[in-house]
Amino acid sequence: MKRNMNWGLWMSLLVTVIVFTLKIPTYSKILLLGLFIAGMLYLKRSIFYYVKANRKITSENEQEWDQAWPLYRKAIKAGLQKSFVITSASMFLQRGDALEGKAILEQYLATSKGKDSNLDNIAKTMVSMAYWMDGDLQKAIRTVEEVYESGYRDKNLFINYTTYALENGDLQKAEALIDESGEMENTSPGIKDNRGWLHIVQGEWDLAEALFSSLIEKNPRFPEPYVHYAQVHIHYGEVQAAIDMLKRALKARFSNTSGMKQELIQQLLSRLETPETRLRTAKEIDADPVNVASGRVPRPLQESFASQDAETLQGFAARPKKPRVKQAVEKSEERLPNTDLTEEDLEYIRKHNLEKN
Repeated sequence: MKRNMNWGLWMSLLVTVIVFTLKIPTYSKILLLGLFIAGMLYLKRSIFYYVKANRKITSENEQEWDQAWPLYRKAIKAGLQKSFVITSASMFLQRGDALEGKAILEQYLATSKGKDSNLDNIAKTMVSMAYWMDGDLQKAIRTVEEVYESGYRDKNLFINYTTYALENGDLQKAEALIDESGEMENTSPGIKDNRGWLHIVQGEWDLAEALFSSLIEKNPRFPEPYVHYAQVHIHYGEVQAAIDMLKRALKARFSNTSGMKQELIQQLLSRLETPETRLRTAKEIDADPVNVASGRVPRPLQESFASQDAETLQGFAARPKKPRVKQAVEKSEERLPNTDLTEEDLEYIRKHNLEKN
């Protein structure tokens, strides 16, 4: 992009110099320059459409978002740079017509595949979300597997791939991918949330507690961490704390690609706030962590449950006296060798007369 801007600047200067050296009337020179500028603006119109569309889609006034889609379409039709085409498609996937975003990405991959491997991999990672949203989990997995096997790595790939692995119940794959993400996990709330999701479905509630209590302090903008933390609170019977988390989830930023939908969160919240359904709902959430963590309604229980208005419910797990906070941190950081000496180590030293060495 910068190279193109420099080329355009030098070309403009060159044309200006040439025009003003021509032996023609001044008004003719101005006319020629005007025609040149008009031609340059016409050739660069895709960028202007694209920039204007971005301003609309990033507006705090959501009513302006609808004005962005015709501008993105005009930009793409006018020959928008390929990297910006992919970004435009991402906006359609997240906030607009997801089917149109999917079509744009598939069109790019059909016509441009192989010209820029990084752009190809970014486009494939994005289009996998469209397949996931369509309910074709296996196609989404195959798509990110292709990207992964090419050697390409970025945060979005790790977020998407681990999400699909968790949805597919392949916990070993999900954990291996999160571990491989390394330092990206510490800078990506999405990867970190997937680590917490993994803890929940593995029943590692103390590790999930440590992770989400830290993550929530950073006020992530997407709803999943708040719902997952609400699950942790429910596991310990802390229904009021769970209600508070669900309310915060409803204030988060939702998109087409959100794993948690507003309707589900509102349904769980309403049932927990109602005394007649509070205990039943809490029990159902705790009994079916896999579905809830994936953004689905928990399976109903057949028992009868009494009305409850307590903020903390009885009959749930007790908090461990010593949560495994340290282990939760070590999972996301580089593991170091244990250099502490045990009694066996000391005995070995004394036995082999190594104390003086």
